[in-house]
Amino acid sequence: MAISENVLLKKLSGHLGKQIVFKQYGEKTVVSAYPNMSRRKLSVKQKEVNAMMEDANYQAKRIMANEELRQAAQVRLDVTSNKLYTALIKEYFKIARAGGEVPSGGQ
Repeated sequence: MAISENVLLKKLSGHLGKQIVFKQYGEKTVVSAYPNMSRRKLSVKQKEVNAMMEDANYQAKRIMANEELRQAAQVRLDVTSNKLYTALIKEYFKIARAGGEVPSGGQ
């Protein structure tokens, strides 16, 4: 891992070809190797949350794609249009964790 204060790397962050990673820590840019996640083991709870997030993402995108459902959800959740997606994800998690019926649309 190298730390650089080079002007060319000042605001650079992200990865380059899955070989090196640029990170920002305060005023410094850190350059490191791309992480190897091949031996990562997810816990049962992590797998459950990942599956729940996948379902929430699918439902939110489905609602956002339909004008009627989107407007009904926006009124129901009382949020602006730019915050609707996040509010839909939050609503999905809240209902799913409470063990209730997850909304499939305009309820």
